[in-house]
Amino acid sequence: MNLFRLFIISLFCMYSGCASQNTHTPPSLIAPGDLSEDREYKTEYTYAYKLIEPAQKDLLEYRDDLLFCRLIPGQNTISVDIYNLSSDPFYVDWNQIRMIDSEGQSHGVFRRLELLSDGVREQDLSLILPQGVLSDTLTPKNKVYRNMTGWAQKPLFPNSAEALSMKGQTFGLVIPVKQEESVKTYRFTFEVSDVQSYLVEIK
Repeated sequence: MNLFRLFIISLFCMYSGCASQNTHTPPSLIAPGDLSEDREYKTEYTYAYKLIEPAQKDLLEYRDDLLFCRLIPGQNTISVDIYNLSSDPFYVDWNQIRMIDSEGQSHGVFRRLELLSDGVREQDLSLILPQGVLSDTLTPKNKVYRNMTGWAQKPLFPNSAEALSMKGQTFGLVIPVKQEESVKTYRFTFEVSDVQSYLVEIK
């Protein structure tokens, strides 16, 4: 019986030790009163979006007879995927694309990897063949600047307490598509559907 009790106690100690090894709760799950005084934290913010024009969808996608378009806003850029669903090629003119900010102001955009040395030269058109796809990212020109080390980007939206006031705000993207002699202009409007804050430990 003594051996059996010793065996049970040993098992209890072993499992207790295993359960106590991972005692660090992720900062995002820590209640404000439980923050460790020997660690530093900062608040980060994440945004959720939905498309409200030309069609209201939680998925940030749009399709018609000409194209399928997927637009994913990120922290600094907007990812763009454009599929040519037609039987003829068409062009996307990056010089004509505009981002409309939450205050209604219009801004030109830069493509990924085309941050021009002087910031004013025209960007090349993108040809999308039938059944082809263009995948790229764009950044509003007002969010791009030069510092001592080169080009730098500002976030599309605030990463501060001001972020919480962005819920319900709208912004837009205007993309003209040229096929032969005609131009079709797509006007996408997005809404900030939610903003969440969470704590991150400063390493």
